Amino acid sequence: MKLPSAALLVALAGATTTHAFVTPSAAVGSSASTRSVTSSFPTTKANEPSIPSKSNGRNVVTIMMAQIPTIDNWRVLRSGRLTGVVSNHPTYGDGETITTSALADPKAGSDGVIVVTLSGSKYKLGAKYGATAVKSASQMRNGKAKPQEKKEAKKPAVAVAAKNIAAKKATAAPPAPSKPAPAPSPPSLEKRLREARKKYNLSGQSVGFGKYLLAGRPKRSTSGKSQIWTAYRADEEGLPTGDPVTVKLSANIDAIERESANYNLVTSGLFAGRFVNKIEFLPEAGDMKGRMANLCALIIENGDLDLKAYMMSRKQKGLTGRDMRDAAAAAAQCVQAMHSSNMVWTDLKTENFVVQQQNGASLSVKGIDLESARKMKGNPVDYSPEACPPEFANAFIAGDGPSFVLEPSYDMWSLGMMLYELSVGKPYFDGKSPIQITKTLRYEGFEADVSAVKDDKLRDLIGQCLKFNPKERPSITAFLLHPYFLTTGIGPFSF
Repeated sequence: MKLPSAALLVALAGATTTHAFVTPSAAVGSSASTRSVTSSFPTTKANEPSIPSKSNGRNVVTIMMAQIPTIDNWRVLRSGRLTGVVSNHPTYGDGETITTSALADPKAGSDGVIVVTLSGSKYKLGAKYGATAVKSASQMRNGKAKPQEKKEAKKPAVAVAAKNIAAKKATAAPPAPSKPAPAPSPPSLEKRLREARKKYNLSGQSVGFGKYLLAGRPKRSTSGKSQIWTAYRADEEGLPTGDPVTVKLSANIDAIERESANYNLVTSGLFAGRFVNKIEFLPEAGDMKGRMANLCALIIENGDLDLKAYMMSRKQKGLTGRDMRDAAAAAAQCVQAMHSSNMVWTDLKTENFVVQQQNGASLSVKGIDLESARKMKGNPVDYSPEACPPEFANAFIAGDGPSFVLEPSYDMWSLGMMLYELSVGKPYFDGKSPIQITKTLRYEGFEADVSAVKDDKLRDLIGQCLKFNPKERPSITAFLLHPYFLTTGIGPFSF
């Protein structure tokens, strides 16, 4: 349904991080400048990215197999789905954690029972979550009868006296060596937990039923819909171990589940891109009665800080040389992975990349936040004014934003804007409000001025991406074949 452009203009002027389409009666806003704004549209099932289902294929294989897969350490989630560690599965390897579709009877679960999902899959339930077999300590002590000591026969008194006399005549034996001092006992678990809380700045909260320990304070995602935490894996004693990870917590399970599926899709194709590793998706972040009630969690590889914050720390000093080239290549490879998977990112910007090493080596940049990625020819769910192309700005002003048809050229414009910011040290529309950005982009005569980019080849590449006519922008393959990469030694990567 189209909305009056006047109401949309008022709504667009808001300075909050979430910028939503609203009806005329609900439109409220201001012209304050913001760094990043995200606008949400209502989504429809028809436009959701298709997530390949493995359940049908597994059913066919299950019928052919003699054994029914077994799930140990199992739990039935509030959604009715079953999760646990699988074995004897025709598709998954032994020891992998899986989450099935909803059970036909979620209350029928108990150890040793065979359950059936709504899709027809069968699983045998092993040991329930938390059940462990512990060998009795008394069994270990009493398993064998203690052998009785043999009593030495009593010797005659004469023999004893002779032995004593011989002992006095014998040379005195050297003194026995002194025993080493006993080793100090290790600190108690309680003390080690206190030390860990202080060292890692643990918050006392966890997700995954104690699997990940949250640290520090959370940040808000660029959309404002999620909390972003740093966390550590917990060992068997509940102590933090290994490198930190990032935990994205949200009450919007559909959006986070879609993002998880997008990570799986774009990183498993011909071109994997340079995205952070997705570790796992938790439909339930924790106990339904605790602070994690009704929240889900996405666990991903950690970064030192996002690329926007890194650029701000440089005080408007742009990247040059190898750092600029590597950052441009990383962003391009992420777009390549998206487009080769028939997806459009729609939210390519410096906030959605993280920097992972700044210790004298070349800059390592990886993409994050695939929540807004959509199928080509689909419709956007949200957008950022500083990353959207002129054709979308026109559709948005006209009230047709939710029905805008996504093409790869959308991401190529966003890529050009991001590279301009990295090269110059500040965004193209620095200091302008969302409404000012959108009104500027919609003018037919708008032409991006890239004269501030010092490198000739990079300036030409950015200029091609920022063509007003989307048909004149390069494809991602043409982008990677540009002389800026081929004559400056980009290093090994595929295109």
